[in-house]
Amino acid sequence: MGHGGMNCQLKTVRLILIIINVIFFLIGATLFGEGIDLLITRRFHSFIEFLFNIENGKITKNIIFSNEILYIFKIIPGFIFIFTGFFGCSGAITQMQSLLFCYFSFVGIILIFQTIIILSLIAFRIYTKQQLISIVQLFIRDKYKGPLEKTFQLKSFLLDSLMYHFKCCGIDSKYDFNITNSWNRTNPWWNTSMLIENRDFKYPLTCCPMNNTFNDILSCGINGTYIQELSCYEKITDIFYSMKEIILFGTVFIITIEMLALIFVLIIHNRNQVHRIDCAMEELPPAYSSRTRINNSNLYFQI
Repeated sequence: MGHGGMNCQLKTVRLILIIINVIFFLIGATLFGEGIDLLITRRFHSFIEFLFNIENGKITKNIIFSNEILYIFKIIPGFIFIFTGFFGCSGAITQMQSLLFCYFSFVGIILIFQTIIILSLIAFRIYTKQQLISIVQLFIRDKYKGPLEKTFQLKSFLLDSLMYHFKCCGIDSKYDFNITNSWNRTNPWWNTSMLIENRDFKYPLTCCPMNNTFNDILSCGINGTYIQELSCYEKITDIFYSMKEIILFGTVFIITIEMLALIFVLIIHNRNQVHRIDCAMEELPPAYSSRTRINNSNLYFQI
């Protein structure tokens, strides 16, 4: 009766773990597939194409980077979900120690990483802010290429995309772009009939409101007219505090699911160990009875 109850509990735990990881796998496969599709079909516009469309009066203002940023942020999370779901589901079905160990290790690493980030943001908020701003400012100074760079550069793209979507400029302020060693500031729309002051951009065009006319956008990049004054760090902080309840609930939910998954893996591992011990004990020869031991001892003394 006891073994039957334990087997039923083990089957229930395995079933829950399988369901959780099947959901993870399906989510990951969907994200990964969509990301690969966007990467292959290239259904997105570069920033310079976007501006040329505005110049020509085409209505494409809301689709800049919309697909390109999605493919980047779909492939990586999709792969993580697929990896987690595969090892979790396979480990729960086969109960192979290697699969369960890989799943336990991977989920444990993710959980530790999340915990470190949360504790850093809470306990070392000022230090984290200073380090983040310092790193991004150093990148802007030495490696930022600007939004009109024809050769795709991921870090520059992410910064431009961040400023465009969050309507902000610079990580600390618009003055982050005062010194840039890798950014070609040349205005591709400049000609000899224009003022020499209009030949170079002072700020990236991603710092400018895109609901303005093309000339206003260029004027913003050259002179700072109508530029987004709010820094990206302040903007993200404002968004975080406005959605802190939702973010807190989502974080607690994800951590709870991960901890339950780890507990379920430990339960399955423990039950497998107990089962192996039981099987090993059953394969041992039966113990001698007391009568057999007495008879053997009498036989020994007779000899």
